[in-house]
Amino acid sequence: MNRTTMSSRPGLKVLKAMTRKSFRVTLFAALFAFAAVGIVSAQNTGNGNGNGKNNGQRITPSFKDAEIGQVIEAVAAATGKTIIPDPRVRAQVTMLSQTPMTPDAFYEAFLALLSVHQFVAVESGGIIKIVPDANARQMPNIDLPSHVKAGSDELITQVIAVHNVNAAQLVPVLRPLMPQAAHMAAYPNGNILILSDRASNVSRVMRIIERIDQQGDNDVDIINLQHASASEIVRVVNTFFQQQGQAEGGAGSPSRVIADDRSNSVLIGGEKSLRLRIKALIAHLDTPLESGGDTQVRYLQFADAEKIATKLKEQVSATVAITTGAPPAGGGGGGGGKKK
Repeated sequence: MNRTTMSSRPGLKVLKAMTRKSFRVTLFAALFAFAAVGIVSAQNTGNGNGNGKNNGQRITPSFKDAEIGQVIEAVAAATGKTIIPDPRVRAQVTMLSQTPMTPDAFYEAFLALLSVHQFVAVESGGIIKIVPDANARQMPNIDLPSHVKAGSDELITQVIAVHNVNAAQLVPVLRPLMPQAAHMAAYPNGNILILSDRASNVSRVMRIIERIDQQGDNDVDIINLQHASASEIVRVVNTFFQQQGQAEGGAGSPSRVIADDRSNSVLIGGEKSLRLRIKALIAHLDTPLESGGDTQVRYLQFADAEKIATKLKEQVSATVAITTGAPPAGGGGGGGGKKK
């Protein structure tokens, strides 16, 4: 009986060893399947030819706290793109969706995921490089934004021609609307702006520029002065608006006020409302002085100015003499009265 028991023990040992081995294999397979759930659900490939261009292909991404490298592998498999990540591209990411999406939509979601983690996809020669945002401006990117969706997160470069305003003046206004890694610069000689950022933000900035770059009122008003000097009026008006602009923290008035001394006229350019303000100010300044100091210029068409000036001086002297009772300049009428 002891022999029987002893002879049966090796069989039990073999059975237990086989059971432990099977359990380990089953546990390992279960863990592997659990770890691969996200990738498998994100690579639902329709007919399975792997080119990522099938009309019937649909992907349902399900990544939670996964390595970004796993998502890159899934995107490459689903879209057929060649993707090279920078060694610095490391992050735990989450991408969840309850709706199946096409490979193109999956790629757009992947670009949005990169944007959240401050990475960017740069395509060059059919190869996509994943790099940090800070290095994006030194990398070649897409410079044909007409072929990129306005809502895309692809990195693009756009050159915008500005027609009605100064491009350099738009940079400090628009630069706060772009992230630090983006690029914006003005080329004064061509009055153009150069933008480099994600397509969605470039599209937004372009719409803002379109609203700002409107053709203004380019009419010119000419004011003929009757009493004041044109050059003096221009000096006063420009000084007034310059000081007003400095007080308000601006760069002064966008109007143009120029004097024409030959006709004693003032030319005013700018927006209609601003021209009206300047015209009202000039009308107030162009008034005769209450006493002396008023000089007027009259251009003669037929008479000789020197002869007219001599006669006018005589007339003025006679008028002063009659008013004050003094003898006219150069006259001898007072002596003849004494003889009589």
